[in-house]
Amino acid sequence: MIAAVLPETFSVEGTGALGYRFRLAGTRICEQFGRELRGADLLSLWQGADRDAVASLLRNVVADGVVGHGHFRAYSCSNRQASFEFVLLPLIHTGEAINRILGAITAIEPPFWLGAEPLLRQEIVELNLHWPDGVPAFVAQGGAEVISLASRRFRALEGGLGESE
Repeated sequence: MIAAVLPETFSVEGTGALGYRFRLAGTRICEQFGRELRGADLLSLWQGADRDAVASLLRNVVADGVVGHGHFRAYSCSNRQASFEFVLLPLIHTGEAINRILGAITAIEPPFWLGAEPLLRQEIVELNLHWPDGVPAFVAQGGAEVISLASRRFRALEGGLGESE
């Protein structure tokens, strides 16, 4: 089943405080944006306040190991609109620090024209964070009182094939 989602996945690496370079970008993502994204900065897809908001979300993913996700609208050169969801998952490539992000971008009810007209402008609708333990690090360290927690949580579980006896 993973083959079906690979065209909508990507990986980026942090290139400093202000950059997140695409190492890989799925074919569907590149078709929708009308260009090869490998080597481009993920933040180049956004402008102004939306760029700042996405940069803040990426910094949280890298610094705190949180899962980021959101919803955005994208517009083509003829001003056609499509809605998308995305997810950002922290990865450790080398050492102890999170220095890569695995992500996915998928269209919500893809319109017939998507992929035929490149997406030129995006605007954020919603951004969210989910902490691994359901609690922000500053709260877990006694910095604030937790009033409520989200009912859904992301957890990484050890898996794989076990040896048969």
